[in-house]
Amino acid sequence: MPRSAFFLFVLLTVPLIVGCEGCRPVTPKEGEGEEDDKAPKEAYSTNPAIVYPADQSETLGLVKPGHWMTAEQPIQSNKADTRGELISRTSLTLKSINLENTGTIEGLDSVRPVVLPKGQMRRLNFRFLCPVPNSVESKRISLASRLIPRSGGIMDTGGQFFNIMQGNEYFFVVLTKRPERFARLQVADWVLSSDDQIMNPYGRNYRVVIPDTKDLISLPETMLDLTSTGVVLWDDLSENALTIPQQTALADWVRFGGRLIINGPDASEAIANTTLADLLPLIPTSNIELDGDAAASLLESHSVATDRTVKSQVEMVKSDSSRIAIDGQIDNDAIAVENTASLILQRRVGRGHVVQPRFDLTDNWIESWDSYNSFFNSVILNRPPRRYVEPNSMSFGDSETEGIGFDANELSLFFVGTTSRADAAVNTQFRIAARDSLLYGGTTETKANSPFDPYSRIDAITGVASWNDTSDAIALMRETLTGEAGIEIPGSSLVIRSLAIYLVVLVPINYIVFRLMNRLEYAWFAVPVIAVVGAAWAARQARLDIGFARSNTELGLVEVHAGYPRAHLTRMIGIYNSLSSRYELQFATVDGIASPLLDEPDPNTSIQPLIRTSFEEGPSLADFAVNSNRMRYVHCEEMVDLGGVVKYDGASTLTSDMGVELLDGIVVRKGEGGKTEIAAIGSLSPGETKTIEFRETDRMMVSSELPMQTSRMIRRFATPDSIPNGSTRLVARIDGALAGLAISPSASQQTAQTVAIVHLKHAPLPAAQPDKNLVTDFRRVNRIDQTTTKDADDKATTETNPTEKE
Repeated sequence: MPRSAFFLFVLLTVPLIVGCEGCRPVTPKEGEGEEDDKAPKEAYSTNPAIVYPADQSETLGLVKPGHWMTAEQPIQSNKADTRGELISRTSLTLKSINLENTGTIEGLDSVRPVVLPKGQMRRLNFRFLCPVPNSVESKRISLASRLIPRSGGIMDTGGQFFNIMQGNEYFFVVLTKRPERFARLQVADWVLSSDDQIMNPYGRNYRVVIPDTKDLISLPETMLDLTSTGVVLWDDLSENALTIPQQTALADWVRFGGRLIINGPDASEAIANTTLADLLPLIPTSNIELDGDAAASLLESHSVATDRTVKSQVEMVKSDSSRIAIDGQIDNDAIAVENTASLILQRRVGRGHVVQPRFDLTDNWIESWDSYNSFFNSVILNRPPRRYVEPNSMSFGDSETEGIGFDANELSLFFVGTTSRADAAVNTQFRIAARDSLLYGGTTETKANSPFDPYSRIDAITGVASWNDTSDAIALMRETLTGEAGIEIPGSSLVIRSLAIYLVVLVPINYIVFRLMNRLEYAWFAVPVIAVVGAAWAARQARLDIGFARSNTELGLVEVHAGYPRAHLTRMIGIYNSLSSRYELQFATVDGIASPLLDEPDPNTSIQPLIRTSFEEGPSLADFAVNSNRMRYVHCEEMVDLGGVVKYDGASTLTSDMGVELLDGIVVRKGEGGKTEIAAIGSLSPGETKTIEFRETDRMMVSSELPMQTSRMIRRFATPDSIPNGSTRLVARIDGALAGLAISPSASQQTAQTVAIVHLKHAPLPAAQPDKNLVTDFRRVNRIDQTTTKDADDKATTETNPTEKE
């Protein structure tokens, strides 16, 4: 065959070997081609938003007015990777006395960056300040978010409602993997402060919340968002269940008054391997058998007098030797709760309280005890004892309580069938001095509104520890800044001196210089140069930027607990600007937040600031607009690390390892009986130890010449009337502002002072006392009465109709 014919044959047969798409069908791979059919029609999918702490079984979340809270909005991008911003806003409808809508309050917008990988549900958290209603008739707030992708468009999640908690209600958070074991807490009588929730729907003390522990636990990562939580019970979580920021937030929260319950062996061993280990009253070493005799002693000592189940519970716990308890080394600052046979240990940490039972609080030998609620109320929560009463009428006045031996200032009353006292001062011990302290000794009358805490401000709607601009401390700081803030106006001496120097340089010196140079005609050309240089020099001397003057004036209040390096810092900042500007206040860490004054009479601007968060830095208050020649104030709070601690031996030795110097310090020690001793220590430098020499007096010598009128704040916080009995406090001054907040654009004039409150010793906790009686006493009496009445009726009927008996 010729070579050319061969190549022609090969060329014609190649298509038969490789085939072609048009002639040979291609079988699709499994699942291929179905992707478009399965793809969601919507570009984004969302799940309902939740507010921390969130209960795994609640369908409608809870928010507390006047408190900063953390929330999350789950979003999934279904069609492409997406970047953009999430904008969230809260709104509240105001109600009149007739329950009519009278307006709407909207909170600050919260803005955060968003990165959504395709097909992955992302939990986007953000922070918001819950609006404060004008009355208890407002029941819900609305929380809405909008996703704004960079590629364009808007995805709106729509408004979602959350129930508003009452002022006396606080979260009781249970961290457990076995929620069924804690169902009893939901209906405990110390949770529901009234036996009749239909007649008293606002009588709750706590909202028991059990978060889902299968994923990231819905707890805030900063103490500033934990102010609505009164109690945390750690049950059987693993040591790595909480993130490091969440553990730090809990540690801060305990120091400022939070109550942490460490439930038995599992919780003790888990916490011992976390950063919270220094809170433990008992450092665990091993598990042991529960001592039956010790448990019996606990039951007998803390039983209510009318409890008929004590004997059976004692027999139960003594008959079973397989119950587990925890053994270990007791911390030097820890003690056993009185009359618990050392089975329950407690420790005062700062203002807070850590309770650690050696056994599981859900064991049947104690949970089926009729006095269990009384035991939990008094021993675990350290709440006042209660007496159950069935009143004769719906009104129950002071004269009636006195008639049956009640002391309204010491006893938490619980009325069967009507309302009872639900007091925020009892339900949480968390306090922040800048928000809650009542400062006596001022020109206006200060009056306590809770018999259980005469040193704290209690609000009917927001409770305690709420963010507010009207507390005694904030009002005093605002009053001080009003007189201190602003541009420093040059004095008349500066004007006269500048004019004299200008004229001397312009006329005689200018003339002499050019006369000696034989160029007198040049003196005229030097006049404008001298004028410009003189104006620049005068502006520098007056500390002005040639018409673009800015001034920041800051007064801070830092609250410290002895032995702990982290402190709470409140800043009140006055910002002045000669020309309109927008400011941004940037925090270095997540432990910061800021807001313009909520009661600002006339900000004179339509630009609303917003809370902006980022992946790298802490939050910021952005778009804070200050108009021309205006002064605006901003309220900032943050947690700061002072680089060391203050140590106090409880007697006369004080040591500071902090990274700041305390000036003009005063130590006030108030005995349990009210006797006051005061010592002036002057300055306390880092690394310095001082011996305190107390003298019995209630008069303080504070110089009135201290900068920015800080002497006023020192006097008010050191006044014995503002300090609880049994506590010791150091009040001093720090020169300047503490680091942690950057304000841009920066100001040419900056003035700052900080007042420090160091709690050296807190008042001791009251002894646990069981309730006076049981609510079942009334139910038992009612059954007896009903049986007696029925028997009497049957007898009367028989006597009237003797034939019926036959």
